[in-house]
Amino acid sequence: MKNVLLLTAAVLVAASSTCLADNDPDLKLFAGKWEVVELVEDGRVVPPEAFREWLPSGGRIEIADNAIIFTSPHDGTKQVKLFSIDATQYPKGIDIVSREKKDATGIYRFDEGRLILCLCHPTDGPRPTEFSAKDGSKRMLMVLKQTNSQTASQEPAVDQSRQPSSGDAGVAAKVLTDAEVAKSLAGTWRYKDEIGALLVTFTSDGNWSSIREVQELRLFQKVFVRTPVSSGKWTVQNGTLTFTCTASVDPNRVNRQLPFTVRSITQGDFIFVDYMGRLGKAVRVQ
Repeated sequence: MKNVLLLTAAVLVAASSTCLADNDPDLKLFAGKWEVVELVEDGRVVPPEAFREWLPSGGRIEIADNAIIFTSPHDGTKQVKLFSIDATQYPKGIDIVSREKKDATGIYRFDEGRLILCLCHPTDGPRPTEFSAKDGSKRMLMVLKQTNSQTASQEPAVDQSRQPSSGDAGVAAKVLTDAEVAKSLAGTWRYKDEIGALLVTFTSDGNWSSIREVQELRLFQKVFVRTPVSSGKWTVQNGTLTFTCTASVDPNRVNRQLPFTVRSITQGDFIFVDYMGRLGKAVRVQ
């Protein structure tokens, strides 16, 4: 009987704590529709025109109570993540969870109608103590502004007049011509996936080749092993990078054309949507 009473008391205390959290005055400030206007991830500024493919629901969310609602701009499907806040700490804390798993831990503040978040994955480090996402921090710094139903139905606007901040060096937020994209592609790019890394080299004469890089354990030391994969010709037309495969370790790829939609390209980063509709990001190696 004593154990039952203790368990009942614990449940009541937990329920009381949840109610207090749900009634926090800050929760009312979160309610509404929001749009991401600035984004820095691990020291790199993501251009506004890339938000639609880079972020869930194209960078637009709706918050109701303690739920964040993401609606895909492609097929309209919805996903929901829950969050909890702790307004008693400084800076104020926020945790985002899904399926009983903590997705992110961070801090938040409201500044003249904007919501500023600094988040990191729980396995990447402790909760941030400052609003920054410097190179190597593995943090995401995000600034959102509230929108109404009219603006929420429009495409995100790109502010061409915005001047880069001190952390924006080398990032160009403009629409490039096909010739500019082709010129920027020349060189070698690394794309990481679930297997390892794929290195793709573009030459100025329209040829490309790819090499698969994987880690192997040899005598208790990890070494990188590189194996040629495919090669062929490439072109850029109307913002689409098309690979024509002339040789490959996979016979099914030979003589196939694989279109990739170019979303953003800078001297260091290349953001694209591949022929299967998946968003990807490659980093320049040389």
